[in-house]
Amino acid sequence: MSTTATAHTNIALIKYWGKKDTRLNLPTTSSLSLTLKQFYTVTTVTPNALADQLILNGEESDTTRTHQFLDVLRGQLGHFSPLTVTSENHVPTSAGLASSASAFAALTGAVTREIGCDLNKVALSRLARRGSGSASRSFYGHFAVWHEGVDDVTSFSESLNAPDMPIALVVAEVSSRVKKVSSSEGMRRALTSPNYHDWLTKSKLQFQDMQSAVMATDIEKIGSIAEDNALSMHALNLTASQKPFTYFTSETQQILAIVQDLRQQGILAFATIDAGPNVKIITTITTAPIVTAALHDALPHIHIETATSGSGINYD
Repeated sequence: MSTTATAHTNIALIKYWGKKDTRLNLPTTSSLSLTLKQFYTVTTVTPNALADQLILNGEESDTTRTHQFLDVLRGQLGHFSPLTVTSENHVPTSAGLASSASAFAALTGAVTREIGCDLNKVALSRLARRGSGSASRSFYGHFAVWHEGVDDVTSFSESLNAPDMPIALVVAEVSSRVKKVSSSEGMRRALTSPNYHDWLTKSKLQFQDMQSAVMATDIEKIGSIAEDNALSMHALNLTASQKPFTYFTSETQQILAIVQDLRQQGILAFATIDAGPNVKIITTITTAPIVTAALHDALPHIHIETATSGSGINYD
């Protein structure tokens, strides 16, 4: 017997960048995301009599992180036998496009179904958070919020129940290579920035403002807040007192300049960037082709794809 689950990536429009509890993956601030239809992970779990095993994109892979997470689930849900985890990532891995979010959400959903645990999405989000913080948001379609909480019970995600809107993200894939600084290490370094406390204070206010903008379907305001939040987050990396760094490449900077130029022309376009060099441009479905054309003209060699609002977790 086996169980298959599909979960989509989500892109945080209000970022979490720092942990106040690394064991429980409790973030220093709440976050808000948009689930993407075009990027997802399909995961199948099958009982295995020997040991936990991971097959990622058709190849046997290092099982360490998966095994550790499965042991967390065993501690929370009761012992279950070793599993073979077969996962297909329809998104670049470890390149700042939230592959871990969809991967751990799909894994959590598949495992709980396989062992007969009928859990609601809030409970699933708490479990998935232990594998990847952002995975907690991938159980929900459209817009989701992750409450930072103060302990395991109060740190969970839920749907924002927002109205439909013609929002789109033009994804400019600068690189699909594994990033040199992992998200966890990047957060650890960012915490040493002298500006970190100010960023937290600002981010908490933006979290409230973003919820209002989403419920009002104000895509321009959504984009404006998201861009400011993301660029402020990345500025922390540059000002870290311990090993300052940046995920940006020259092409990342070039895309940011193109986005700014488009806005000066009156075209709705705002950038957001996660832990990696790839840029997501927030726009509308009708304006996305204009943004895509501008990027193709300047950077014809990079892969560009338009993503729209996606659904929550589902099972085969």
